[in-house]
Amino acid sequence: MIGIKNARIVEKDQLKTVNIYIEKGKIKSIVPGGGALLPVEKVIDAKEHVVFPGFIDPHVHFDDPGFTEREDFETGTRSAAAGGITTVIDMPCTSIPPVTNGLNFDYKLNIVKPKAYVDFAFWGGVTPEQVESGEYKKSLKELKDRGIVGVKFYTISGMELYPRMSVPYMDKVFRLMKELNLVCAIHAEDYYLVDYYSHLMQEMGREDPESWSLGRTYEAEPEAIWSVVGITEKVGNKLHIVHLSTKEGLNVIRWAKTQGLNVSAETCPQYLVFTTEDFKKMGSILKIAPPLRKEEDREELWRGLKDGSIDFICTDHAAGKYPEEKSFPNIWKNYAGIPGTQLAVPMMLHYGYHQGRLTLSEVQKLMSENTAKRYGLYPQKGIIKVGSDADFTIVDLDKKWVVEPSKLESKGKYSPLAGKKIKGQIYMTIVRGEVIYQEDRGIIGEKGFGKILQFKV
Repeated sequence: MIGIKNARIVEKDQLKTVNIYIEKGKIKSIVPGGGALLPVEKVIDAKEHVVFPGFIDPHVHFDDPGFTEREDFETGTRSAAAGGITTVIDMPCTSIPPVTNGLNFDYKLNIVKPKAYVDFAFWGGVTPEQVESGEYKKSLKELKDRGIVGVKFYTISGMELYPRMSVPYMDKVFRLMKELNLVCAIHAEDYYLVDYYSHLMQEMGREDPESWSLGRTYEAEPEAIWSVVGITEKVGNKLHIVHLSTKEGLNVIRWAKTQGLNVSAETCPQYLVFTTEDFKKMGSILKIAPPLRKEEDREELWRGLKDGSIDFICTDHAAGKYPEEKSFPNIWKNYAGIPGTQLAVPMMLHYGYHQGRLTLSEVQKLMSENTAKRYGLYPQKGIIKVGSDADFTIVDLDKKWVVEPSKLESKGKYSPLAGKKIKGQIYMTIVRGEVIYQEDRGIIGEKGFGKILQFKV
């Protein structure tokens, strides 16, 4: 038996002091009021800090196997642990081979499981070639049987092994996924708009950061969201829009929800903190896809989180080789991606809670509970409740510290927050009752402790 004393948990925007008892990795009991602990084998002192249910990052690219010069599952899950993330869901497309059938799933799992510090699940994938051959009917069932949370689609893709999907192909796959009760997650940028304007910018000789934003034109996101919402309206599948960046895209999602469609959306801290003006000044370190948008988009995304039209927060963690892939004067040659998993929770505390945009209860829902519910992880994850996994993120809400990229656990030692003073620090990360990170000691968990989450929803 393990006891956590002096824990303050969030209940209806109030902080409530409790003692928490853990047995065999699960929450055995929660005793209000704190006070002296009953006899236990091990005591963890939360020191009156806020204890959240372990945070979940449902959109990471840990590049393993295949692109491990950028990131691997060890460094990726270490960065999660240090950032208060107890569960990650890894994308299918940035590993070789991509996770597009049962064999590829098993191959990836065998490689990454011995490296994992936190619990993890996988997204699955489908390629146009599989749709053309009809193989997707078999491969999707194999992936479903192995517990994927859903399937990732791109309406535009720069990945040779994971091409974009057309509307007719998505319609076919969405229909099978409805039968299998799987979420269809979409990177939504219209191919034709982006392809034309990106080439036009380069033909004009534009190499500045703004040309990347103009090439991946604003209208591309709402246009692509309308397309997939149009399919979902006819098919009735579960649809999810990843890394939402625009006000107009959000308006499409709001419309879809008013129509009773099963549509959810996520956004990332980078779209909530930075704008295209920051990108113009800072350059390649802020190069991402979709690109950063205007101030009015940034403000509307915060409103979307507040009113529930955006369901949760992810990072889209994608570390480039630094500095090699982030130092070209020509913006088009730089890698598009930011390593975000370690800094996401502090960012949402600093810019969300401390700046009055979100309550602690909203942070808890947006970074843990809502994600767990959408992907079939609830109530095992995402809640502090008897019988749930003993996953906790303990946060020192008022501690101020300075972001030093050299200290990130990710292989990508860069951040647009470099040198920024942040209020709110991870004090401790606990996965299934085991302390895996402590502020004054760093990573203290064991490599390979992380478990694969395989859900049959």
